[in-house]
Order: sequence, then C-alpha cells, then structure tokens
Amino acid sequence: MKALLVHRHLPLISTLLGVLTGIPTLWTGWGPSDDLLQRSFILASSLPEVLTRLYVFLDPRLNHLWMDAGYYPWWTNETARIIFFRPIAAFSLWLDYQFWQDSNWLMHLHSLALYGVLCLTAALLFRRLMGRTLQAGLASVLFALSTAHMGAVVSLAARNLILMTLFGVLALHFHDRWRRDGWRPGLPLALLNLGLSLFSAETGLTTCAYLLAYALLLDARPLRSRLLSLSPYVLLAGAWLVFYQAAGYGALGSGFYLSPWEQPLPFTWAIVERFPFILMGQWVLPDPVVYTVLSIGARLLLWVISVAVLVFIAFLLAPLVRRDRPARFWMLGMLLAVVPVCSVSPASGRHLMFISLGAFGLMGQLITGRLTLPAWVPASRGWRRAAQWMCLVFAVLHLGLYPLVGAFVRPALDGYAVAATDIGTGAALAEQDVILVNAPSPSLFLYFPSYREHYRLALPAHLRVLAPGFSAVSLTRVDEHTVTLQPENGFLVPPVNLDLDGRSFLPLFHSSYSFQYGDGLFRGSGYPLAVGQRVDLAGLSVEVLSLTEDGRPLAVRATFDQPLDDESLLWLVWDWAASRYVPFELPAPGMSVRIAGPY
Repeated sequence: MKALLVHRHLPLISTLLGVLTGIPTLWTGWGPSDDLLQRSFILASSLPEVLTRLYVFLDPRLNHLWMDAGYYPWWTNETARIIFFRPIAAFSLWLDYQFWQDSNWLMHLHSLALYGVLCLTAALLFRRLMGRTLQAGLASVLFALSTAHMGAVVSLAARNLILMTLFGVLALHFHDRWRRDGWRPGLPLALLNLGLSLFSAETGLTTCAYLLAYALLLDARPLRSRLLSLSPYVLLAGAWLVFYQAAGYGALGSGFYLSPWEQPLPFTWAIVERFPFILMGQWVLPDPVVYTVLSIGARLLLWVISVAVLVFIAFLLAPLVRRDRPARFWMLGMLLAVVPVCSVSPASGRHLMFISLGAFGLMGQLITGRLTLPAWVPASRGWRRAAQWMCLVFAVLHLGLYPLVGAFVRPALDGYAVAATDIGTGAALAEQDVILVNAPSPSLFLYFPSYREHYRLALPAHLRVLAPGFSAVSLTRVDEHTVTLQPENGFLVPPVNLDLDGRSFLPLFHSSYSFQYGDGLFRGSGYPLAVGQRVDLAGLSVEVLSLTEDGRPLAVRATFDQPLDDESLLWLVWDWAASRYVPFELPAPGMSVRIAGPY
C-alpha cells in the first residue's frame, strides 16, 4: 500500500479510482430537476441566450408570469432574483447539445471525464506541495473517492462546480510555479484560470482564499513581495465583482441564497449557524445536507456535536499544523473556503469540492502521520490512541462506506420528486386549472413544465398550490367562490420553527423538514407579506388575513373567478400516508375540513 501511494503513476491511479466511483452516474438519466429545466431552455435558445440566461431561477421581469402559470407559488416574492452568470459552464452544456442532444449518458460521461481531469490536477497539486509522499498520495485518493463530489458529477446542471474547482486548482498550480520556480508564464496562466473559475461559478472566489493562504503560509519570499503577488488576483476578482453587480447578476430576496455584500448581517449569522454543519459534512458526515431532515431540537443537538467533534479534530491536528507549513496552508485555505458556501441554504456535498482540497490534504497528513510517526507526532499515549481511532473512522468512512453508496442516492431522491409533482396524465388537464390544496414540496414545481414537456405529458391550463404541506392545513369553504386556508404552522415556515403536531424535537428526522428549504427559494424572511396584501393571478385572488407572531402569513382567503365546483377546476390533496395526490372533496359552504400533515 505504501509503495502504491508513492508510486510515480499514483495521480493517474487516483484519477482512475475517481472515475470508476462515478460510473453509476452515467445511467441516472435526466431526473425531474435542473437538468431537464436547462435542457428545455437550451433546446429553445440561441448561444448568446444560453451563455447569459441558463442559470436564471428567479427574475423580477418574469416572476409574475411564472406565478400566473402556477409553477411558482402565489407567495413568491415578485422582486426576488436568482440570476447567475456562468458562461463557461453554460458553454460546456451547449456543446453537449450540439453533438449528442438526445444522449444523457454521453453528457454524464462528459461530466465524469471533467471530474477525472479534476482528480488528476488535484493529485498533481498535492504532490507538488507535499512531494512524492504518502500523505500526498493518500490525499489524492481521498479526494478522488469523495462521495460528496458525486453530487456535482451526477447532476449535469452542477457541472459548473466541477469546472470552478478544476480551474481554481489549476490557478493554484500555476501560481506556485510562478512564485517557487520563477516561471513567468505562471502568472498569466494563473490569472486566466482564476477568471475561468469565476465565470464557471460564483464560488470561484474560493480560489482567492487558497491564494491568500499560499501567500501567508507557503511563499518563502519577503512579506511585501508576497502581498504584492496577490494584487493581480485582487484586481481581477474586483473587476469581476463590479461587472457582476452592475450587470444585475446575483441573488437577492430569496431564502435560498444570501448576498454577502447586500445582506452582511444575515450572512454573518449564517456563518455562525452553517459553518459547523458544512465542516462536519466534509470531515465526518456523508453530506452536510443531512441536517436539513432534522427537527429543530435535533438540529441544535447536531450543531453542538459538530462543534465538539471539530474542536476534537482541531486538537488532533494542532501538532501537525504547528510543525508543517503545507498543513497550515491546507487548514487556512479550507476554513476560508467554507465562508462563501455559508451563503447557500442548504449547502450540500457538491458545494464542498474546493473545501475538500484542504480537508483531504490535512486528513492525508494526519492518517499517514499516525501510521509512520514522523517528528511532529506527540509522544503522548492519549493523543496517539485518540488519533488512531479517529483516523480509523476517517478511513472506513471515506475510503470504504461512502464511496460504495454515494453514486446510488440520486435515483431514490428523483423517484420521490416525481411523485411529489405527479398530478396525473389525462389529456383533459390541458383544459383545467389543477388546484393543489397542499403540496409537500412546492419548490419542485419549478421543474414541472420542463419535466412534463420532456415526457410529453399534458400541462394544465393553470396550476395552483394553495398551501405548503409541511403541516396540517385547515380549509373552510366560505361561499361558492371562496375558501380560507390556515396551515397549522403558517406559510413560509422557516426550518428552525417547524414542529409536527406541536412537537419541536420529535420526530428527530422527517422529510418534511427538508422540503422547507426548497420552499424558501421563493421568498426570504426579510421580505414579509402584510395583512390585507393581495396576490392577483388568472382566475384566482389570494389575500392575507392574519399573521403569525413572527410576521408570516397564518391564514389566507382564496377567491376563484369560477365556482369552486366548476368542472374546469380539478381539486387534489397530498396524502402523506399514500405519498401521492388524491381527489379532494370540498366541504359544504360554511363547513371546514382538516387535511392531515406529516406524522
């Protein structure tokens, strides 16, 4: 094993391992997700439109149009924007559609090949900074086998994160060649790759985190020279940011993303809340997104456990970090790289790709250090025993368990997403407004039109999600045209406030906890609705009647142009026990009905 980790072809071997781990992703198909959403857009758009508009999810100019169709719920913030400029990633997807537009497995193969190149460049960087050593070899294997990375490999729409990390790693490689070897082409090549990283995904800014860590901890030149070496990158990143803001790109008004420069206080609090979850998801858990299925009590408990475990890992790493310059570089780069990811709610494994570069560099050094006992390893029996057990946990999880199961998760998730938007297949739907009294995950209807179009299923005239299905919903029929609705926990439930039947801690985990994060896509907590505020859509008007104590809509009145019993309205309700939509029988005027929530 030792001979393999220091073998001259180890970078190629680790790359092969990463590609083999990702092979199951080749047959995952499209899925009812961003892949089909982007497919629909690319097939109908020109190249300039694809480059500038492929990663648009909320646009103030279009939000009401999509609300009127029903694919955004009525409580959407019409001024919200999620408009990203990722032309490099968009161009790579556009190329796929020029050569094999009907072959999703070839598109997945393209993503897997890019991931292989990333594994190779990461392995070469580990070897360049740590030498042809056991720790560099193990870090390369850990990086290649990371199950968290599969989230970016399995989703075509997440290819931007593979490209972002690939170009970022190349920028670090060329910067090191410039600074350490005096290789002059290194600077322009590093700048080129930083630009490509930024125009692949906004988190390309994390490249600057590692460049800063390099200047502070690895560069052997005088401090003034080290700081000046960063100035070209600062100018480039600053120019990108000015352009990005001036052109109207970015996210604001949604609960899914925070803008660090436009929402500094919420972003600061998000760092406190999410930092431990993200790092715990990198070091111990298979994916930080697992915290989203936990109750508020369980989530708080996990936060405390995460802090404790991370402090323990820091204790084990302290002797290494004190004595080893590359270890200090990996540590600082990793910690700084977490900060931009805290703007995403919820962060998932695919957002860990650049964070994992530093984490696996450290993990490789810790595990091999415990095995070979170099000078930095303390003589303390307690430290050595604790490190032995922790390293065994890391090895079992990251080299064994997680790689075996990681690539097979998406089919199960996609199966549920299909059910949560399955309103039937009858041709008569095209002449009807489908009224969903409750929906377990309203955000999934963002993908509804592209999914139905791809599989040639009829679209309804309009879709109306009246309430989220995170809890029980009380519906009262007021008259022939009007109903009132009151979800047990109100609308726009923030994940930290959800309880099931009044229980804030139990059950410890439930899928409905996770669905709220997707619902938060449509309106951030800083953009409340007011009592008396009305949302007018085709054939429907919704008015807010009352608010919860924290200012969220509690009860609303929905008034339809057509009589509620009119044949043009198809009423459905989500049945949690059966996990499907079933016909809903309206109560008589003046009567109420309680629709069960999750339990």
